[in-house]
Amino acid sequence: MATIEITHTRAEGTILTGSTKGDGIFELVRPHGFWFSREVTGLFLKRSRDKEADTWRINRAVAALREAGHEVTIDINEEERRTFAEIEAEREERAEDRAERFSERAGRAVASADARRATADQISRRFEFGQPILVGHHSEGRARRDAARIDTNMRKSFEDRDRAGYWAHRAGASENYAKHRNNPHRTLRRLERLRADLRAQERHHAEAVEKGYDSADRHARQIQDLTEEIAYWEEIVAKAEAEGVKIWRPDDFAPRDFVLYSGSWYQVARVNPKTLSIAWNLRLAPKQVMTLEDATMHDGQLWTHTADYTNARARCPEAAMLAFLADGVVPGTKEARAASEEQSASAVREAQAEAKKTAPKKRTDPKVAKRIFVTCPMSGTEATLTWLNGGSRPHKDFEPVKITPKEGETFRRAVWSQSLQVEITRLLGEHGYTYGADDWVVSRDRSGFVRSIKPKLEAEPEVPQVEAPALVVAEPPAPEPAIEETAPASAEPETPADGTGEDQAPGNVPSTGSEAVTEGAEKTPSDLRFLSSAPVPQGSSEVSHSVHPLSSTPHSERPETMTDTTTAATSEVTEAPAPAPAKKATRKAPASKAPAKKAPPAKRVVEPTKVSKRREVLSDKVAEAKVKAPTQKVIPIERIDRDPNQPRELFDKAKLDELAGSMRKLGQLQPISVRYDAGTRRYTIIMGERRWRAAQMAGLAEMTALVLHGAVGGSRELLAKQVAENVGRADMTPMEEAKSFKDLEKAGYTIEEIGEMCGRSPAYVGWRIDLLKLCDLAQDAMSKGLLGVNLAWYAAQLSERNQIRFLSRYTQGGFANDRDAEAFVKACRAEEERRESQGSFFVLSEENPAKKGDVQEPILGDHDVPEEERERIVSERSKLTKKIERLSAAGEILAELATADPEELALLLAGGAGGVGVHSKRMAHLRKLAGQVISNLAKAQAIASVRAGGIEINPDAVAPAAPADTEGTTEGEAAA
Repeated sequence: MATIEITHTRAEGTILTGSTKGDGIFELVRPHGFWFSREVTGLFLKRSRDKEADTWRINRAVAALREAGHEVTIDINEEERRTFAEIEAEREERAEDRAERFSERAGRAVASADARRATADQISRRFEFGQPILVGHHSEGRARRDAARIDTNMRKSFEDRDRAGYWAHRAGASENYAKHRNNPHRTLRRLERLRADLRAQERHHAEAVEKGYDSADRHARQIQDLTEEIAYWEEIVAKAEAEGVKIWRPDDFAPRDFVLYSGSWYQVARVNPKTLSIAWNLRLAPKQVMTLEDATMHDGQLWTHTADYTNARARCPEAAMLAFLADGVVPGTKEARAASEEQSASAVREAQAEAKKTAPKKRTDPKVAKRIFVTCPMSGTEATLTWLNGGSRPHKDFEPVKITPKEGETFRRAVWSQSLQVEITRLLGEHGYTYGADDWVVSRDRSGFVRSIKPKLEAEPEVPQVEAPALVVAEPPAPEPAIEETAPASAEPETPADGTGEDQAPGNVPSTGSEAVTEGAEKTPSDLRFLSSAPVPQGSSEVSHSVHPLSSTPHSERPETMTDTTTAATSEVTEAPAPAPAKKATRKAPASKAPAKKAPPAKRVVEPTKVSKRREVLSDKVAEAKVKAPTQKVIPIERIDRDPNQPRELFDKAKLDELAGSMRKLGQLQPISVRYDAGTRRYTIIMGERRWRAAQMAGLAEMTALVLHGAVGGSRELLAKQVAENVGRADMTPMEEAKSFKDLEKAGYTIEEIGEMCGRSPAYVGWRIDLLKLCDLAQDAMSKGLLGVNLAWYAAQLSERNQIRFLSRYTQGGFANDRDAEAFVKACRAEEERRESQGSFFVLSEENPAKKGDVQEPILGDHDVPEEERERIVSERSKLTKKIERLSAAGEILAELATADPEELALLLAGGAGGVGVHSKRMAHLRKLAGQVISNLAKAQAIASVRAGGIEINPDAVAPAAPADTEGTTEGEAAA
């Protein structure tokens, strides 16, 4: 049997020695937390360094070893320890090692992902553009194997890319370990916790010493550790503060200041030792500036929230914040810092203290009770009400009151019992009090319930209200549709005896009210004042209640809910009885003497009055509005057609299947919008074609639709609605957007109006319309996702022939990436414009110059270069190439620096002028210049590729050779 020794020191941890591989000891102590490591001689207990010995696990492991027959000795030394600074330095060093190790893993994963992707791309180049698998052909087997290899490599590439992201994230976290660990604000919160632990350990140590416990030494060691750690972190905070980091404390704030907390400004209600009480109103959050008035409720209660000083970012005095808000500006940290320096918190506190001294003291009447205290248990049979003064003590002028329920009843819900509430309210009323704004709360000793009270205000004398005179309408007898009457013998117009005119109210109705109604009707015809305010039965119409003055319908047949205030002004004026005290308008006109008739001279037909004409106009407008109002109805699905002018043409089959499944299970949840065609008696969809298609797939027989009356098919307003409803959808293709915007432009809308209607910028609308310049092949490639939208817009600037040839080169893999393709298109467009200015036009060659090799012409486009310019180009080329060749020496120097040992570089360069930092800045400057050079060379490569792969055609040279029957062809077609 083996001799085992278990030692523990706080510097090394718990280590087991005397064991060899395969002796079975590891299997015995493994369940108790022991493990092995290359850096430790023997077995070690996990997480035992820099801590007290875990005697529970050590004793269990010793018992297991002794039971197996091994001899075990234990040596525990708690005095051998490391300082906290050494522990923290080792942690930072281990974090740096982790960052380096994780970065290497991320780099290997990225390299593996790139290699997998390159393999998949290399295999895919063997396939022609859009080439399917030829079933039955001898190449079928290889094509399927290649497809499987592409899929495998792409999947592995994605997995490696995800793995690289994971390790890169871990590396970034390890690199920022020291930064986050030494953050002063986070350190302050850590210090608060450590100080609380220190106070707890001091209490435990004092108790152990007093009672003679064995744990006194352990508490003393923990007090030493905590004291050392607190001193270390306090030094970190002091160092950060000396470097300019602002550490906010209670002395930096005054009540009613504003603090920048969580990205918003909050006004300070109270300054506490550890936190700030800030104004808080969840209904207004998030708000840029939250004031105390915003957080004050209707009952005067102020809502607050605690803000830790470590989370404060800036301070702004109240006066400065009010000045900023008056100018419509929310201050930033720099403006707030300047305002805070001008008006410090100490000056604000002094001013507030001085104002408090000079302010008159509020004195309350000591004879007035402020609160009531009620003691009543649940299901109690007695309750006691005690009156309290301002100091929450029993009031000397009020005696406590005993309250008992009725016989056989109890206060089942304590103070919230209805019978007890009624009795308390009665007692308060007898003494002239009422409840305050708060509610019942439990007292501090939890023996009862407390609520504030206040004296009742003296009731103001009631002012008698004068009732308005009842409106009595004198109704004429039911006339015939056409009334004939004898013209009066006198030429003077008829005037009533009371002096009222034709449009005025009868004598028993106040004239001002009727004039107001008439004037209102003239100014706003749509204001239907003659309609009844009573509810209208379903199926009826309020408009039908307004009977025309010349209608033959008697008043007895009118609905009783009708109130007509304009019938008072009719062609005939009748006397009305005195107004009733409190009744409706009289329904029947009193009898009146018929006017005396003279000999029948000429007869005249009475025309409708002004009021009746207005009523006719209003009735027509209401009827028209009723006809045009949208109605919702259920329509058979076979009577609904799609709109041929619908902007969307393509619908995702998978999403349609999902929607059809949902409609098959739940039915239609949202109605579609349609218009009715009276000629075909069918409905055409305005909005909701996708739901209509899904309903057909789901087998629905009918759909709920909102019928928009008056909508005309093909109108610009209807087109605008359809485009605005569809343009925001993710599945609308760019070409559909372009065609929709173009249709709106043809309908007479400007680019700015289209953008405003559709929620897009004018530039976006213009870019989409430019896509219509693409040829059919380019549009098809873009709709299939083979050509990006941004690159397609650049290609749309080219001529149609050059678009086709560029697309052929792009789909054959003629460019390394889209950026190179974009540079090529820009250079091609510049060459077209240059050739057009010279009287010719430019056409790309059909074959890819990359297939012919990398050898370029001595002078690109030498057919239009003069002899003198040719000589200058050759001379400048020689000079430039010699300068570039000199960079080989610089490359050797850079390669030497890249492979040099960092420690050696530090020794060699640290003693020079400026140290290593100067040379690092120089290298960074060279890297920036190298990036600019690479960008310029990429553009030059694109221009060279365009000119090497293009031909120039002179229209004057090719025009005579064109046959006579090609008059209708373009210049490019004739050149071809």
